Amino acid sequence: MTAIATTVMMKKGIGIHNRLPNGFDAIQINSGVVHHKEHTGSQVNYEHFSFMPLYIDEAYIPKRDWRPLDKLEKRIVTPTESLKDHNNIYLGTLPEKAKQLIREIDFSSCKSREDVMQRFGEHKELTMALNTELHNFLQTIANDKSFHLHCITANLPNVEMVACDITRLHSNFTIPEKKYMGMHNDGTQFMTLHTTYKHGNRICINLGEETRYFLYINLSMIQVYNMLKEVTDISKVDVYNVAETFFKHFPEYPVIRMAQEPGHYYIAPTDNCFHDGSTLGNTKLDINMVYFGNFTH
Repeated sequence: MTAIATTVMMKKGIGIHNRLPNGFDAIQINSGVVHHKEHTGSQVNYEHFSFMPLYIDEAYIPKRDWRPLDKLEKRIVTPTESLKDHNNIYLGTLPEKAKQLIREIDFSSCKSREDVMQRFGEHKELTMALNTELHNFLQTIANDKSFHLHCITANLPNVEMVACDITRLHSNFTIPEKKYMGMHNDGTQFMTLHTTYKHGNRICINLGEETRYFLYINLSMIQVYNMLKEVTDISKVDVYNVAETFFKHFPEYPVIRMAQEPGHYYIAPTDNCFHDGSTLGNTKLDINMVYFGNFTH
């Protein structure tokens, strides 16, 4: 049975604690999502790649009608309660020494993740110095001083939604065969919609040369659960199908997009909210370093 879309006003939820110099100028909002089959994709042309990105069947993509936040929307996303790792997005910029080390390592010639890792290997002293600077910085924002490097990623430019699901592909898949997930949450089998907030957050640092984007919906999974139980059989909703179910019923709920310049970072509870990254419009490799922990400003 096809879900009936429900109109809903933007709610107070996961806020944005913004330490960027350009403040709200780095943040935009839109009018919701569409199913990927109703979406006009963007061709990726980079090095020897030329393809139209594929999506998993249940993927929903943000509309491109981005605009600045109005006064009410700014109030809604501005935090009013205590800052926790599960109830806020944090935006900021690395200390200048760390940014300078990233520039000295110089990833400008990198065309793939393999190139990025080779660059780190070729500049071991700079890499160790950067590791020390990042460790010292992260200790100032990690609540329990416990955090770890999760991954270093490299995404192609002009990819509208960067997260992909490779579990459904054969072992020798090629990049054009990847299927992107669209707006999603990162919940696992160890979580329910009522426990996703307990699993900390992540910091994502832009090591690349171009501005990328982080997109999210300002609702916690508990808020999503409470909205869905009013319109569907909530017993059939879990961390795996919650995104598809929510977007079927509430496609007009707005998505927020934040510009992440080189040397800038975001901190987000990605288990506890719908989100994704984007390199739409870019021409160079997108490089990120991700740590897991319990971070707040």
